[in-house]
Amino acid sequence: MEVLEEELTCPICCSLYDDPRVLPCAHNFCRKCLEGVLEGNSRQIWRPSFKCPTCRKEISTMGVNSPQVNYLLKGIVEKYNKTKTTPKTLVCKVHADQPLNIFCSTDLKLICGFCATNGSHKDHVFSSIDDAYKQEKSSFDVLFQSFEEIQCKDVTARLETLETNKRNSLHLLTTDSDRVKDYFKKLQGLLEQKKNEILSDFETMRLEVLQAYDPEINKLNTIINEQKRACVIARNFKDISDPILFLQQIEEFREKVDVLKAPLPSVSDVTVLSYMKNFDTHTWDSIKLGDVDKLCLPQEAPARLEKPQPKFFSYRVVAAICLLLVGLLVAFFSWPPTDLLQACGIHLHHMYTYSSDVALQMAQELTIYWGLCVEHFFLFLKVLKYHAMIFLEYVANFACEYKL
Repeated sequence: MEVLEEELTCPICCSLYDDPRVLPCAHNFCRKCLEGVLEGNSRQIWRPSFKCPTCRKEISTMGVNSPQVNYLLKGIVEKYNKTKTTPKTLVCKVHADQPLNIFCSTDLKLICGFCATNGSHKDHVFSSIDDAYKQEKSSFDVLFQSFEEIQCKDVTARLETLETNKRNSLHLLTTDSDRVKDYFKKLQGLLEQKKNEILSDFETMRLEVLQAYDPEINKLNTIINEQKRACVIARNFKDISDPILFLQQIEEFREKVDVLKAPLPSVSDVTVLSYMKNFDTHTWDSIKLGDVDKLCLPQEAPARLEKPQPKFFSYRVVAAICLLLVGLLVAFFSWPPTDLLQACGIHLHHMYTYSSDVALQMAQELTIYWGLCVEHFFLFLKVLKYHAMIFLEYVANFACEYKL
């Protein structure tokens, strides 16, 4: 029917044809629509032709002023309108296109002829449509009374109760959902804080490692450098012919050898973070959510506190001081004053030489330790900067959370 209605529709007004007229090009239009188009065309400057609104074919205006009536199309439209206004006949849902023209008094339903003869209503009592109409109309009052009784039940109150329970349940779910979000938000914050604390502990342990190993490594590097210098001095001995220069070089070489004779630092003596050897993050898998705050790295066992022993001068020191005093007294009373002064001068010269060597060695040690101090100072600045960034991050998160 829809396809037929499209064929019976005017292309100008998009409605069913009203007094259809046909043009020489065989296209149809409503009379009023065609007259409106011609009237608009006549207002323009003189044009000897007219274009069809559908195919745009030029047609002489003489043939358009008196278009012919399409009686065939007009009759089809009138029949279509009558068919459209006629009420539809009810058909059976079981047997397609079969009209419902029988009333089953047993089941109180409209049925078709196939249902009455071959269907489930085969042995039921039937009645005509008119008799069924009168019977059902008389029973409508009783049916309507039962309907009113059903309507009087507290349906509205039950509906309101159900809707209230629904709103309360949804509100409870929303509240619980917000609690879950807050819980996981706090848990994430706690985990982030604990992560930063553990990473900070790693930075502290890194400083401990550097403080433990760097001095020994620097000592060994100093010894290696002294060995290289001693080798260079030893190679140059063959080319030295000046006695004074030779004696000076051999004295420096002897000093280098004395430095190299010093005991080397033991590798086994440097033990740092021995309690971290068996560290594994899988040990944290057994921790419950409520005990997340207890996450930590392995800790070093506390050392036993020993009572400080009072320090006294040993007997050797006392004996050495006494021998020195006795030697000075013997020298003073046995030697002449002139010889005593010369001997004192020689000993003072040796003391000056020894103190110069000690001062030079101390200067070298101070240079090494100064470099270590500078390196540790920069490491301290890095750790301080790291903790400052963590603090600023906490402040920013706090400000964002509470919208300060």
